Amino acid sequence: MLHVFRHSRSTPVQGALALLGAAVLLATALVTGDPAAAVDSGLRVRGATVDGRADPLGVDAARPLLGWKLSTASRDVVQSAYQILVSTSAGQLAHDHGDVWDSGKRHSDESVGVPYGGRRLAPRTRYYWKVRVWDGQGRASAWSAPSSWETALNAPEDWEGARWIGPSDPEAGAPLLRTEFSLDKEVAGARAYVAGLGLHELRLNGAKAGDRVLAPANTPYDRRVLYDTYDVTGALRKGGNAVGLWLGHGYGENFSRYGFRWNGQRQAVMLLDVTFTDGTRRRLTTDPSWKWSIGPVTADDLYDGESYDARKEQDGWDEPGFDDRSWESVSVVDAPRGPLRSTTMPPLRVTDTLEPRKVTEIRPGAYVYDFGQNIAGWARLSARGEAGTRITMRTAEELGADGTLDTATNRDAAATDTFTLAGTGRRESYEPRFTYHGFRYLEVAGPPGAADIGEVRARVVHADVASTGAFDSSSKDLNRIWKNNRWSILNNSMSTPTDTPVRDERTPPAMDVQAYRDAATREFGMEGFYAKYLGDLPPGTALPSDDVKAQYPDMAGGQVSLAWTLYEQYRDRDALETAYPDMKRFVDRNATEVPGLIWPADKGFGDWCPPDHGPQANDGMGSPTAGDCTSEVSLVNTALSYEQARAVAKAAGALGLRRDAHHFASLAGRIKSAFNAHFLNAAGDTYGSGRQVTSVLPLAFGLVPADKVNAVGDQLARTILEHDAGHLDTGIFGTRYLVDALARTGRIDLAMAVLHQRTYPGFGFQLAKGATTTWEQWLYRSSMETHDHAMFAGINSSLYTVLAGIRPTEPGYRAIAVEPRVPDSLDRVSASQETVRGRVASSWRKTGSALRLSVTIPANSRAVVRVPLTHRGDRVQAPAEARQTRATAQAVSYRVGSGTWTFTVRAR
Repeated sequence: MLHVFRHSRSTPVQGALALLGAAVLLATALVTGDPAAAVDSGLRVRGATVDGRADPLGVDAARPLLGWKLSTASRDVVQSAYQILVSTSAGQLAHDHGDVWDSGKRHSDESVGVPYGGRRLAPRTRYYWKVRVWDGQGRASAWSAPSSWETALNAPEDWEGARWIGPSDPEAGAPLLRTEFSLDKEVAGARAYVAGLGLHELRLNGAKAGDRVLAPANTPYDRRVLYDTYDVTGALRKGGNAVGLWLGHGYGENFSRYGFRWNGQRQAVMLLDVTFTDGTRRRLTTDPSWKWSIGPVTADDLYDGESYDARKEQDGWDEPGFDDRSWESVSVVDAPRGPLRSTTMPPLRVTDTLEPRKVTEIRPGAYVYDFGQNIAGWARLSARGEAGTRITMRTAEELGADGTLDTATNRDAAATDTFTLAGTGRRESYEPRFTYHGFRYLEVAGPPGAADIGEVRARVVHADVASTGAFDSSSKDLNRIWKNNRWSILNNSMSTPTDTPVRDERTPPAMDVQAYRDAATREFGMEGFYAKYLGDLPPGTALPSDDVKAQYPDMAGGQVSLAWTLYEQYRDRDALETAYPDMKRFVDRNATEVPGLIWPADKGFGDWCPPDHGPQANDGMGSPTAGDCTSEVSLVNTALSYEQARAVAKAAGALGLRRDAHHFASLAGRIKSAFNAHFLNAAGDTYGSGRQVTSVLPLAFGLVPADKVNAVGDQLARTILEHDAGHLDTGIFGTRYLVDALARTGRIDLAMAVLHQRTYPGFGFQLAKGATTTWEQWLYRSSMETHDHAMFAGINSSLYTVLAGIRPTEPGYRAIAVEPRVPDSLDRVSASQETVRGRVASSWRKTGSALRLSVTIPANSRAVVRVPLTHRGDRVQAPAEARQTRATAQAVSYRVGSGTWTFTVRAR
């Protein structure tokens, strides 16, 4: 028998006081006529964002989406209304005057993705805004702290006649461009709008502007060119000023055809907009008066590295008063085909600096540095020596048996930077600016005895996305898998998602992202990053080239699912509306062109890169000839097409397109019927060949008929235990959904056993080999292998959604389910996510025969908490305010509002 106990936090006296407080509040409101004049509700508005960013520059949306979070010490708090003020000045806003938009009091609980509704926004303008809300009892919060946003340059005329310029020698490497100007007034504010191709670095008055690197973001240049907006107020001064643009190449001649490469000469356009303290403005643009010269970067290539000759430095070139009489005049060049658009993704930055864990001299003058972590980025060093002394820096992920670099996974990427000393007699410092590498190990070599090597550091570089997820458990291996996967996601988040930072590709991997997007959006704030990526590769495309492979569900279909994920996680309606026509077109076309809705076996990749069981696999170490990676193509693509039809149906529903929603829901139903008719065997327990993925995807996606779920789950367990000796046998999609499928059939302990296997194949095998990021294949070495791929990182999603049980049941976490699964093999799990509405957390711990579950729900959200029972007759002690909704032999469910809720399960 199930016994449910509740405990209350309020006493009769406290209840009476609460009623008295409510009466006072009502009386105050009646006297004043304004609930805002009532006593403080204790509700606070924080975390204001515009299009998902705090105080952003370069906002290009005509109707930006505003959002905020609520905080309070009280439970069960909801927002019943809001009021937004938008003003043209901070002063107007301080006096509660919304001269651009006053929304008035709007009765709504929406605090995410609220569209701006005021007058038309002007380009290159700052707008100030704040918001207040009312709680469920009609009590008003204080106004939020003032926030702002600045609009972008959206039309060609907004650029004030700025011209594209470049060196008069189109073959010049990494040229320096400069000009000088004078300001006769004090500067109140200044913005620089810059696009430099292939890469640029903006410099003002002797210093780099801002901290972004490898700008601008890579994109299909025939469709758009992205520019960056810099706040350069502090870099300018009254009197003489100088501005410089340093241009790099980006991808070299051997670039992958699957990426975006700028094919033209190095060129740039810039508008510098200065506002003076008296309110007047001045604009400076790129024009024919600028000059150029070669600089110390003599070669640069994202794959091969950068060469820097300090003897060619021109001190002061970016400062006023520099003698540039020997410099040449720039040429005005043709603008790129694609229009200029504002960069709205998080910029690439150096996010960390690592010290070496170990240094080994491998020969006279040559040292290998182990930084203890596989990263994307570059090395920084200082050295002293005679002029012309050349120091090389080579990178690799692994070491050979003799302690030297093993560069096999670099493939044809030279991954070598060179630094030639100027011989100043002092220590000279260098780090690259127009390349990056994937590495853990660095070899620094110079002529024996010729250079005194000083400090050497590794610089971690990636898109500066906020960390939003945290996970911890009683298993060190599980914690390490989680951490390794996070590193792989970050290392492959550059200006686009990349397949690897290591070898000569580093191109958008649509199939990889489809497998790990759920993990990425839980671990990091990916809204702006993935929205930009969808602009690069809209749904239905996966490659820049005209490759027919891009049309398959396993490749191009990932963008369909990604657009829905952005709405589900961030309530990004703009991204969904923009992507929807392509989502619809892709799914409809496939339904029309694929006979019987069953994808053929020769059209796609399927469960890409499952374990290799051939003789070359040996004990998992593999060989340079190992690796046929396609697997179960027909079944996987058909299952994915079902998920993609469901995503379009949900998108249509969210956008109010009822007819479309019905059409795609019906299509998903027909795909499900065709799938089972074609792949499910007569016994009703096995799909297709019976390999693990053939049951994993149907179980995880809900394709299995309800009366067959247990039979399919039983057979999957037998396959894992008997055929695969307790190991995974899954590729890119099977691995992503393995834990979900096993949890669905009550076998979470088997999932944990698989993840913890220390022998080949599996994550534990990678850990045993010292992995700090997750690999491209389960083999240590094959004909196509790097040790920093994010394609298997998708399993991190299950740590949040299964072990901690957190998932949204309405977009933007308006409603949440917390349904943790508790394996016998773990003593504790804790996870949290910083969502668009606030922090959601779930943690459980076993103490003797008891289980304690603690759940945190943000203000203005609600949740259903499913408390698991581990033994027959377990009792649940629940907070009095938690409303029980269902009880079974496996769990008791409660409906709760915001706040922290603790449930204790004890044996009877």
